[in-house]
Amino acid sequence: MTKEGNKYGRNLQFNWLVILLLLPLTFTFCLYMHFNGLYGQEPHATYRYMLSIYSFFAGGPSPVSMDHPVMFPLLGAIATLLVPSLFALQFIGLTSAGFAYLYFCKILNRLYPDGSQRQRFALLLLFFSPLFLRAALTGFADITCMAFLLAALYQLLKWQDKKRDKILLLAVGLGILAIQTRYSAIFLLLPLFPAVFSACRKSLSVFLITLFVLVFAFIPTIFIKGNDGLDIVLHPWLRDWSIFHYFQSDFGAYNGSGQWHLPNLLHALSVFLHPGYCLIGILLIAVCVRQGTKIPVSWMMAAALFLLFIAGLPVQDLRLLLPVFPLFLIATYPAYESIVYRLKKRNERVLAYIVALAVQWSLLYRVIQPVYEYQQEEWHIAQELKKMEPATLHTFAIDGALRTYQVPQEVVNMWSQPVTNYMNGDFVLFNRNRFMQYYPTSAPVVEFHRLRKEGRLMFIVSYPNGWELYRLKS
Repeated sequence: MTKEGNKYGRNLQFNWLVILLLLPLTFTFCLYMHFNGLYGQEPHATYRYMLSIYSFFAGGPSPVSMDHPVMFPLLGAIATLLVPSLFALQFIGLTSAGFAYLYFCKILNRLYPDGSQRQRFALLLLFFSPLFLRAALTGFADITCMAFLLAALYQLLKWQDKKRDKILLLAVGLGILAIQTRYSAIFLLLPLFPAVFSACRKSLSVFLITLFVLVFAFIPTIFIKGNDGLDIVLHPWLRDWSIFHYFQSDFGAYNGSGQWHLPNLLHALSVFLHPGYCLIGILLIAVCVRQGTKIPVSWMMAAALFLLFIAGLPVQDLRLLLPVFPLFLIATYPAYESIVYRLKKRNERVLAYIVALAVQWSLLYRVIQPVYEYQQEEWHIAQELKKMEPATLHTFAIDGALRTYQVPQEVVNMWSQPVTNYMNGDFVLFNRNRFMQYYPTSAPVVEFHRLRKEGRLMFIVSYPNGWELYRLKS
C-alpha cells in the first residue's frame, strides 16, 4: 500500500474512533444528566409526532397531521426500539452528527487529497463547533438533514470521477431523504440536477430507474402523510416568505434563538461570522479570497440560494443556517492550512490547536448551558404539576413540554386557543417577566392582565425562573 493509502486508512480509523467512542460517551452522559434535548415548542411537537408514527406502525390510528417533515421523527420512532423514547430524537441527532462528520472528512479527502491538516480541521471546526454539537444534542432535524446532504454530495463527487449510474442513483436517493428531513435542503441539492438530467438524457433505463428511486425514496412521506404530504405549502413561514424580510430584524412571535437584531440578509451571514459556528471565520474568508478554493462553483451557488431563501423567512434563528455550514468549511480548508503553516514549528501548531480546542469547548458550554437549564425548567415544572389535581390548565410556550411529560391537567394553549369564558377552578400557568419582555402586546398577555385586574386570579405557587401558577375564581 502507498504512503498516501496508509495515511487515508489511519484517517478513516480515527474517524470511526471519534464516532464509536465520543458519541456513545456523550449520549451516556446525557442520560445520566437527564438531559433529553427537548426544549421549546418544535422539539416537543416533533417528539409527539414521533410517538404517533410509532403508534401507527404498531397498529394504531394514522399519525396526526403536522407540517413537520417526516424523516427525523420516523428515525426517532425506530430508535425507540433501542433507547428510551424521551431520548430517541437525541440519539438520532448524535448518530447523524457522527455520519455528518464522516462524510465531511470524505469530501475533504476527495477535494484536497494533498492536504495535511484535514482531520484536525474537521475535528476542530466542524465536530467541536458549538452550534453543531448543540444541534446534535437537541431535538431538531438540522444535523440529520446535514448528514444526508453531505452523503449525497459525496456520492455526486464520486459519480463525477467514475460516471457509474448506481452512484448517481444513490446520491439522488440520499438527496430525497435530506428533503424529507428539512424541505429547504432542496436548494443545497441543486448541483445534483444537471448530473441527473445529463444521465437521464443519455439512457432511457437510467431515466426509468431514477423515477423508481424518486418514488421509493419518498415512500416514508407517501405512506405516513398520505394526502397531507404537501403540507409544506401550508407552513406559516413559507406562506409569509418575502424579499422584504431581507431588511427586517424583528419578527415578534417568530423570533428565534440567537437573534442579533440585524437585518435578515446580514443575519444569514452569521454562518461565516458567528463564533458559535466558526471562531476564525473572518480570517478564513480573508485568506480564501486571496488563495481560492477547490469547492465546485455549483455548490457555492446552491449555498447562496439557500441563504437567500432563509433570509426571506419571517424568522431569525441561527440553527436554520446549519445545513450550509459544512460547505463554508469545505470552501475555506486551503485557507486554514495556509494559516496553520504560518506557524513554523510543530510545537507552536500543537499549542495553537490545543488553545483553539479549549476555546471551542468553553463556547460549547456557553451555548449548551441555557438549553440544559431550559429543558430542566420544563421538566421540573411538569413534575410539580403532576402533584396537582386534574383540571384545565391555560398557558403557552411551555404547553408542548407539559404534554410531552404527560401532566394530569388538560393543557390549553392560550396563544392558539384563546379563551374568553374561563371556568371556575381552572389553572393558569404564566411567566410575567418573560412574556412581558417578549410578547408584551400579545393576546395571552392582555388576557392575563384583564383577569388579574378583575381579581379572578388566585396565586398558588411559584416555580423556577418566574413561572407562577394561579387558580381561576368566579
